Amino acid sequence: MDNVQIPKAAIILFSMTLLTSPLASASGTGHHHHKEETTSAVGQPAEKSQATKTIHVVMNDKMQFSFQEKPSIKPGETVLFIVKNDGKIPHEFSIGNQHEHKEHQKMMREMPNMRHEDGNTITVDPGKTKEIVWQFSGEKEVIFACNIPGHYEAGMHHALHLQGK
Repeated sequence: MDNVQIPKAAIILFSMTLLTSPLASASGTGHHHHKEETTSAVGQPAEKSQATKTIHVVMNDKMQFSFQEKPSIKPGETVLFIVKNDGKIPHEFSIGNQHEHKEHQKMMREMPNMRHEDGNTITVDPGKTKEIVWQFSGEKEVIFACNIPGHYEAGMHHALHLQGK
């Protein structure tokens, strides 16, 4: 067989393709950050010091969100969500509208082991608790969801209508 010279650019391109493929994130160590997408049709991330309300949320493997008390949120309010995963598998807590969740679900089907630490989404491991702070504005209907493949479809979402809008 003749010696074939492969251009260095082709090797680099092939390596980058492997590193960014769904197989690369299948190990479960992939982290996803939406720095440019931190705003949403339903608000934006905020600082913990700006929170005027705290809401405790528990996630479980029955594909449910349980709120310590029924959430009542007004436009403009900034809320600290303390989110605990009582299950044995990872779950997401994501804030958005229906369209945003559908887009997120498409991405998650392509990269099912993606882990989020974004402005509007956190992945919470079993037995762990995380926080997310959100200022609500924009659309009246807000949906809290887990977009890990199969979770939303199994009922792991909760719609909320902002009060007084």
